[in-house]
Amino acid sequence: MQSILEYQDFYNLLTGRTPQAFNRVLNKNFRQNGVELTKEQWSILAVLWENDGCSQQYLADKSFRDRPSVTRLIDNMEKDGLVDRKPDVNDRRSNLIFLTKKGKQIQEKVMNLVNATVEESIKGISVENIVTVKEVFHKIYQNLEVK
Repeated sequence: MQSILEYQDFYNLLTGRTPQAFNRVLNKNFRQNGVELTKEQWSILAVLWENDGCSQQYLADKSFRDRPSVTRLIDNMEKDGLVDRKPDVNDRRSNLIFLTKKGKQIQEKVMNLVNATVEESIKGISVENIVTVKEVFHKIYQNLEVK
């Protein structure tokens, strides 16, 4: 394997050079279009747009973040008027997170920017190569998740 790629190439690939570049461009596209969100906040909103009124643990699981970081994100998003916390009627120890009107209204604009950034990032890459990358990263994830 080392004859195909140097280990440094694997380190760069797996430690996030490409995701960091994508996040940098996405954040730039947000700012240039007047969207006051971070990529991390967007990842929480994306879950809520699919399943409004879910628990913080559900948000953590779906966004692949730890619960304390999700709590901090929700705190900031609540201050920005994007989400509201409401007590869970079935479990008073837990809160459910709901989108506000503002949080719902920005969905189309934000998703258009995200989709444009994805399109920019994959231009010139065949569908077959994209499928291969997806399969390879899925396998890497499975190899690491089992441990």
